[in-house]
Amino acid sequence: MDLPATIDELTPGWLTGALRAGGHIAPGTAVSGVRSERLGEGVGFIGVVCRLSLTYEGGSGPATVIAKLPSPEEGARAIGNLYGLYEREVRFYEDVGSATGLTAPQCYFSAWHADEERSLLLLEDLAPHGRVGDQLAGCTGEEAALALSELAKLHAAWWNSPRLDEIPWLTRGTDLVRSSMTQAYGDARGPFLAQFGHRLDLRVRACVPNLHERVLVMLDDIDSQAAVTIVHGDYRLDNMFFGNGGGPYRLAVFDWQSPNRGWGAYDLAYFISGTMATAERRASEGDALRRYHEQLQAGGVRDYPFERLMTDYRRSLMVYLGIFVVNGATLEQSNERAVRLFEVIFDRLNDAIVDHDATAMLPA
Repeated sequence: MDLPATIDELTPGWLTGALRAGGHIAPGTAVSGVRSERLGEGVGFIGVVCRLSLTYEGGSGPATVIAKLPSPEEGARAIGNLYGLYEREVRFYEDVGSATGLTAPQCYFSAWHADEERSLLLLEDLAPHGRVGDQLAGCTGEEAALALSELAKLHAAWWNSPRLDEIPWLTRGTDLVRSSMTQAYGDARGPFLAQFGHRLDLRVRACVPNLHERVLVMLDDIDSQAAVTIVHGDYRLDNMFFGNGGGPYRLAVFDWQSPNRGWGAYDLAYFISGTMATAERRASEGDALRRYHEQLQAGGVRDYPFERLMTDYRRSLMVYLGIFVVNGATLEQSNERAVRLFEVIFDRLNDAIVDHDATAMLPA
């Protein structure tokens, strides 16, 4: 099938062919009308995300679907292609999908055309059965415990699994971090400090000038010691739906552009320190981490004591800081919500680093 490049090209005829090809509508059923609604503006997508409301003749099908395409902005699209985000999400739904152990949207259609650098996903609309999270607002301790318990199911299902070797596109997480630290950090630290440095504790700020060098050394230890699993890579509230009571899911996770073969504690640090308001984190973080560890054990993970989890967690806070130095320096200032979100994340991350004395985990 020809692959549409814009939402306007998702015509009733094209959608009929795509849904029939996947067996999601009967051969005699056709899409007779489509109405699109743009989603996710100001949330951080490197692409276009729309809800398509569909009408049918000759039968029935999904009332709404979510369409995801690469960004029309050349710069954003170049970043997405550089890091393989569009291709990786298509491969995820084709090769992994429901085998994650987490609830993810059903995929109705997926395609990646490498020569044209085009991709397209048609996904289940999760909104009728739940509410999307809001990272700016943060979450409760109960919501965090649920998110981490579900995350542990993903990590446990793929913990040191030989199946990881069967997924060649699943990049090693430490390689992604190394690339960012060696290629982008040096140019990013100055602009980052100019914009966000005043928000950091003095001990944290003092680490920034050579943080990338120390993170690179720490990554060698992580490679030699840490278990590997599938890591979501962008595990945060804006990428989650919390289910309504009695619905088909308690928690569903979307935006699978960043999965990698990495160490599970990075997802933990990314979620807890970036999502939970400081007061809520201090009150409920310990219980949430314990529930995550207990769920790992229930999933069959052995020889990973809680003390080791906490060591990996503290290290991951510093890796997370390094990544966000790069991201913060390249932040699009016209996106007001994204700017505010980064400010909130840095405040929360700074407090978590100080509370856990995570700077002590950096090699000399």
